[in-house]
Amino acid sequence: MSKIASCLLAGVALMPFAARAQQAPSLPNIDVYADRYSSQSSSEDGQSSREGKSTLNATIISRDAIATRAPATNDTALMLSGAPGVSFYQAGPVSSLPVIHGLNDDRNVVVLGGVPISSACANHMNPPLSYIDPVAIGSVEVLTVNVPVSKGGDSIGGSIIVKPRDPVFAGAPAPAVVKGAALTAVEGPAPILWPLSPGVVASGSVSTYYRSNGDGLSVSGHANVATDHFSLQYDGAWSKAGNYNAGDGSVVRSTGYEAQNQSATLAYRNEDQLLAFHYAFQNIPYQGFVNQYMDMLGNLGNTFDLSYKGGFAWGRLEASAYYHLTQHYMNFLEDRVGYVTTPQTGMPMYVNGQDYGYKLKAEIIASQIDLVRVGNELHMQTLNEWWPPVQSSGMGMGDMGMSGMSMMCCSTFVNVNNGQRNVLSTYAEWERRWTNQWSTLVGLRNDTVWMNAGDVQGYNTMMYGKNAAAFNAQDHAKTDINFDATALVRYFVDPSAQYEFGYTRKTRSPSIYERYAWSTNAMAASMIGWFGDGNGYVGNLDLKPEVAHTIAATAHWSDPAQKAWDVKLTPYYSYVQDYIDVDKIGTIGSGPNATNLLRFANHNAELYGFDISGRALIAHTADYGDFSISGVGGYVRGRRTDTSMNLYHMMPLNGKAALENAIVIFGGRLTSTAEVQAAAAKTLVQSVRLEPTTPAYAIVNLRTSFEYRNLRFDLGVENLANQMYYNPLGGIDIADWNAGANALLHTPVAAVGRTIYGGVTARF
Repeated sequence: MSKIASCLLAGVALMPFAARAQQAPSLPNIDVYADRYSSQSSSEDGQSSREGKSTLNATIISRDAIATRAPATNDTALMLSGAPGVSFYQAGPVSSLPVIHGLNDDRNVVVLGGVPISSACANHMNPPLSYIDPVAIGSVEVLTVNVPVSKGGDSIGGSIIVKPRDPVFAGAPAPAVVKGAALTAVEGPAPILWPLSPGVVASGSVSTYYRSNGDGLSVSGHANVATDHFSLQYDGAWSKAGNYNAGDGSVVRSTGYEAQNQSATLAYRNEDQLLAFHYAFQNIPYQGFVNQYMDMLGNLGNTFDLSYKGGFAWGRLEASAYYHLTQHYMNFLEDRVGYVTTPQTGMPMYVNGQDYGYKLKAEIIASQIDLVRVGNELHMQTLNEWWPPVQSSGMGMGDMGMSGMSMMCCSTFVNVNNGQRNVLSTYAEWERRWTNQWSTLVGLRNDTVWMNAGDVQGYNTMMYGKNAAAFNAQDHAKTDINFDATALVRYFVDPSAQYEFGYTRKTRSPSIYERYAWSTNAMAASMIGWFGDGNGYVGNLDLKPEVAHTIAATAHWSDPAQKAWDVKLTPYYSYVQDYIDVDKIGTIGSGPNATNLLRFANHNAELYGFDISGRALIAHTADYGDFSISGVGGYVRGRRTDTSMNLYHMMPLNGKAALENAIVIFGGRLTSTAEVQAAAAKTLVQSVRLEPTTPAYAIVNLRTSFEYRNLRFDLGVENLANQMYYNPLGGIDIADWNAGANALLHTPVAAVGRTIYGGVTARF
């Protein structure tokens, strides 16, 4: 029996439970964290909740939209693929790095349920979005331009704010407005609450998916038990896949993985006061990284978050305290090096990272037309990274001009010793609605960043002693006092035409690795870098913070009466002072497989481009249902202003277009979509990083879902024609080169070939 058939039979087996739950009462979730900034200053764009919705300043990825995308991938970052302006660096199968308008990773704010998690890895194998499975997400807010200071600092890009599923309670929903503090219901279908006993209800869901390419399988579940005042919620997920095949049938090494994520939330609600404790645990036993020299052979994450949200006569108050611990281990997967590595063989590398702090935010209703937000935040990060010695590695790194027998003998290599990066933030923001058509928002934020790190050592003094001594002789303590500002104006001509124009000044201090990665040794430097380019990277203690000055405008036109069409256009321009790029300081190896030794360095830069998105209902029929088209596209150009050198990994002109049909049939809702995804050739590359070009491509994806009562069935095909193509931000295929299957190192990573997937979800 095929695995797809097994998944469908599992859903059929759950039918009796689902049918019984269908008779239970249905209540909406209550979100005490409704944001007046978004709800009053924006309007829906007419997109269905299955695709998420767009406000004037943000894209909201709803729970329904996540449920539509989850059958195809467990990579949470890819849930954002429909948001205008967002692209992705290829990394591990569940660890893609989001890019907003050409600004990657650390340059964007990423918050999981109020917790800012830092990548605790020199290759950023554990980015923030990798710590939550799609099953646990309630919604995601993506802001790409005109980001208010209350939505995050210490960044020069956008903000990605992930909200876990909200607690569900047994009692009647809270009123729409309590003492002047807005409360709104979460979008999507209301949970089905099954009475267990008087005053106690339960709800839940179980999903399982199978993906043919890589033989991927995932199982996830959600459960909630609640009374009028207490709610206990659990989310769990397990997924596993092997290496995927490219369009030409070849196996792409180091693309397999296994991941487990579990979380629980205990919440107490009394009228408009909500207190919640959240715990999340992650275990990734292994995850391949095709465009890195290393693979992940273990990642444990523990997150604790205590939060309070309350409404008062004067407005709303929010407070939280959090702690996150990452324990990370890197080495080589067998398919890369031909043998099973252990902590005593290969190249073992360990990282221990911690994030902890608090957040305080007050939203004050100053008058009928004035809203003031003030806040204070502390985010503290500590990091230790060490590489135990391997007396006889035999690693075969000779292509880098090094001896595998001696380079990792005889002491522990200390890459980062007690690295610290702490940020204390204070902000104030004023929003005013001058008339029914005109409104403004201005804000100011201070982020004080202080960093430090202890002394380091290499494997031995012969190869690493000079570098270590030079680093240890310098003062490692650094303090940056940064200021951000936001000023924007909105003009609502009428419900069919809305405009926004804004200026932001945003600042980001260097990361721990950008400042404190110390070794110029070819092998050690090649272990640093989250860019997938094969080069070696060295930190720079003298780096200055990046300061981005951005102007952006958004025009939003729609048919508010019939919701028949919608278009949004956003052009933007950013000038970045002291953009952290690189300078070449040497060459690693020789011949066609040589790479560059690069030091992080400040250079002024500019980035500009546009996003466009839209949706239109093209037919509404009684016999064949509704037909609609949707699309999203964008372009970004980035270059250094001192040399006109291209910035690394700028996404060429790209877009998606989809035709969707939705019809009620056999008592359920059938939704089918045909999608074309395309990108122009990438020819503007950064020479100093030896970035490869990639050809243009277009692929076709098909997906369909059928929802009947409490059951949902998904079936789809990604890359229908089995097209051989390359992700423009995919980096180079280091794993094949390591394994000797590819003689040329600077070969782009082949993208995933045809994938057929299917799955079933039962709600009970």
